Amino acid sequence: MNHQELINDKITMVDDPRFCMMLKIADEVHQLTGDIVECGVWKGGCSIFLSKIFEEKNIWVCDSFSGFQDPKDGKYFYKQERHLKGELSISLEEVKSNFNKYNAIRDGVYFLEGYVKDTLNPKTCPIKTISLLRIDVDAYSATLEVLDSLYDKVVDGGYVIFDDSCLIEAHEAIKTFFTNKKMSYIVDPVTHENINIFESSSLPCGCYFRK
Repeated sequence: MNHQELINDKITMVDDPRFCMMLKIADEVHQLTGDIVECGVWKGGCSIFLSKIFEEKNIWVCDSFSGFQDPKDGKYFYKQERHLKGELSISLEEVKSNFNKYNAIRDGVYFLEGYVKDTLNPKTCPIKTISLLRIDVDAYSATLEVLDSLYDKVVDGGYVIFDDSCLIEAHEAIKTFFTNKKMSYIVDPVTHENINIFESSSLPCGCYFRK
């Protein structure tokens, strides 16, 4: 589908370069087993796009649909957290309406409603394997909560995209995760060059890595 329509209709905050990055890796993702998962969907624009370009795969649309969780309720504490409870709240009904507008509701599209620390609990989460994990939850704790629950489900060769890697909260969460995994490089979505996250004071939006 033409992602510019989603941008023009203002149901996504993802810009053209980040959509182009997903198109660039699409052929490789098609060859992998595993589902497509987006955590943090706002109005659903990017999930709609993913459901269209990966029509043969399950699509998981994961969001609280009630905005950010209270920082004090997160699994991890970050003193510079700026995301307050309830901000950017878009209801599940509105997101489903947007899916219907673009004829993106189909078998294999699933909506997981709730905070990721609850819905992605490894003991109860229905997601089994992942070929593309897109994380757009903004906050420090939520970013780490997604990785805690889903990273091990990403197949070898699968992709993890951090839409909000440009935010200090997400950058610090990436540093924490990469330290634990003994990793140091993430990929710029525009130039596709490696960036050392420990040597860079800031990151562009939409950075990714391949497992």
